[in-house]
Amino acid sequence: MREIRVLIATAWRVDRRLTLAMIAEPFGNTLVLMSGLWLAMLTNGVIQQDTRQVVIGVAALVLGAGLGWQLDLSASQWRMVLGEKVAHAFDTEIARLSAELPTLEHFERAEYQDQLELLRQRQGQLGNSMSALAVTVKAICAGLTVLILLVIAHPAMLALVLLALPALLITKAQQRWRATAEDSSALPGRTARHLRTIAQDRDAAVEIRLFGLADNLERRIDALWNEQRRPVEHAERKVALASLAQQVLYVIGVIVAVGFVLYQAIQGQSAPGDVVLAIYLSQQVQTAVIWPIQAVTGFGRTLHTVSRFLWLVDNARAATGSLPAPEQIVDGIRLENVSFRYPGTQKWVLRNVDLTIPAGGVLAVVGENGAGKTTLVKLLTRMYEPTEGRITVDGVDIADLDVEAWRERLAAAFQDFARFEFTLQQAVGVGDLPHLDDTGRVRTAITRSNADVLEQDAQLGTSWGGTDLSTGQWQRLALARGLMRTNPLVRFFDEPTASLDAFTEDALFDSMARATDGANGMITILVTHRFSTVRSADRVVVLADGGVAELGTHRELLDRDGRYARLYRSQADAFAD
Repeated sequence: MREIRVLIATAWRVDRRLTLAMIAEPFGNTLVLMSGLWLAMLTNGVIQQDTRQVVIGVAALVLGAGLGWQLDLSASQWRMVLGEKVAHAFDTEIARLSAELPTLEHFERAEYQDQLELLRQRQGQLGNSMSALAVTVKAICAGLTVLILLVIAHPAMLALVLLALPALLITKAQQRWRATAEDSSALPGRTARHLRTIAQDRDAAVEIRLFGLADNLERRIDALWNEQRRPVEHAERKVALASLAQQVLYVIGVIVAVGFVLYQAIQGQSAPGDVVLAIYLSQQVQTAVIWPIQAVTGFGRTLHTVSRFLWLVDNARAATGSLPAPEQIVDGIRLENVSFRYPGTQKWVLRNVDLTIPAGGVLAVVGENGAGKTTLVKLLTRMYEPTEGRITVDGVDIADLDVEAWRERLAAAFQDFARFEFTLQQAVGVGDLPHLDDTGRVRTAITRSNADVLEQDAQLGTSWGGTDLSTGQWQRLALARGLMRTNPLVRFFDEPTASLDAFTEDALFDSMARATDGANGMITILVTHRFSTVRSADRVVVLADGGVAELGTHRELLDRDGRYARLYRSQADAFAD
């Protein structure tokens, strides 16, 4: 019922007039099905030379069938228009929900990816959802009409219903076969789509050509497509054979039932019109039983797809916390016995981490690759929740904060940045949506990040007739986005200058560190693998083996002559060489 409510509510939201007009379709179809009754009356009137019956029969046929066909046809066209609007509404909502899933956990879980893949594969069914609902209501109304007419023709005709009932069990089995086939096809379908994306990816194009991977990708995609289709085709063969067996049984029953009513008419025990009605209805009993069952089954598949959509809705709302984000940080952020491992893995990335980040300071996070630097940032931005332990800001668990409100108080620039092919103004301005069109603020962010590569109204990206940028220029724009919010609580710079040379990075990091405004206790966190850039930080934390190996100022750690000092000297020596 939840799925049905979602369908009706969506249709009502996009077009109330067309949603109400859907009622006309089952009504029009019922009028058409009544034609058998009017044919019987007309036949009896002709044979019995009863002018009254003839007139009523002809008038009812012309008016009833004509109006019925017109209503049925018009409503079908209205249904198609409504279906397009509903499809657009669902497509828009799926895109929004996919972008707003509160964490990145779904990217790490295979079962999440399989569910998303099945939703993508069946997304077109959501556009046909109102059609499926209308057809189901139409089929049920038609079935009830035919059952009533069967009793009018001869109660014995109801025996045909019994012969059609096996379709119920067959259809249920067919639905189960198809559902199993869908689940089996999810992984190879997702893998094939991934390979097709790689084959069309500009960044992968050089290596594909250099290593001659085109044929290999094509073969793998073909193999995966066949693997995806194999269970589906097997299920459809079983469906077809089961349907054939049921249809043969039903045809035999029709011959027997119509023959019985004909015998009754010959013996004078029923009117000639009953034979006409029986012949007409024998073609419609499929409507009475099989069509409603098939319609309900088809609608069931649609509801199954809607349930996948609702799964996405539920996951988008999965994040806990409703408290407002603080206006300022007074004491600082504290990690209390925090441990984390990525979903589906057994390896601890962070283990029993205790760390205090004072308000109003600059913390540099360093360590070798895989030490957990970026993971720490993801936890603080709530892209993931700690597996164990908690993270607090001024004593309040950030898991209790509204996730969107918390992120609105953060700013960040990352090594893995997005290339928004908008105008330069927009590509930077999206870092603070309320000021998207504020040319002055965007100009300030561009200047601070040294990202003055084009005019602010210039189109980026050759796909749109604009200008392509180097990786370093794209990264400067990402850095500018991270500087758009002028008064965040926490500002993260996670390897945001990896594509820049060491001297430029050092100058930028020093500028960003000095830009910290202590008025609201803003914390700046610099994440880098280049130790020469962290000297301007107030404190340096060295991550290693899943925990905090060292903590102190740059000078204190050098004097301690531990891990930090060794790594710092090794980088300095390599740079000198």
